[in-house]
Amino acid sequence: MSDDAPGPLFAVSCTMVRGDRLLLVERGRAPFAGLLSLPGGKVRFGEPVADAARRELAEETGASAGDLAFVTLHEAIDAQFHAVIAVFGGRLGADATLAAADDAAALHWLTMQELRAADAAGRTTPGLYAVATKVLTTLAES
Repeated sequence: MSDDAPGPLFAVSCTMVRGDRLLLVERGRAPFAGLLSLPGGKVRFGEPVADAARRELAEETGASAGDLAFVTLHEAIDAQFHAVIAVFGGRLGADATLAAADDAAALHWLTMQELRAADAAGRTTPGLYAVATKVLTTLAES
């Protein structure tokens, strides 16, 4: 049996928390241009997954991640796109200097209430609110 369909993309995302706010990026390019998302992207061949999460965070926000906790695997699937995303979470100090870069058009610090409103308005990538909830639960338990 031959399967000519492309395989899913393996990616990472990195949820950074400061106080009661989550660091989000506004995507600057397709497929999710204009939507709020977690910093993240593709894992390079031979790159450890946690290293990929740190690299993507730095590329998109300028932030340097300290300790990260693996939280969950998230799948983003539609008719044209399938990604399996390893989600990490951590805390970011108040002294971190941030700037939107790479494919991040802007950075936003949102509370869960603000994120819920953005999600209801269709301004987030699919599943973002549920993933953010898992990250906050995991970080609260550690």
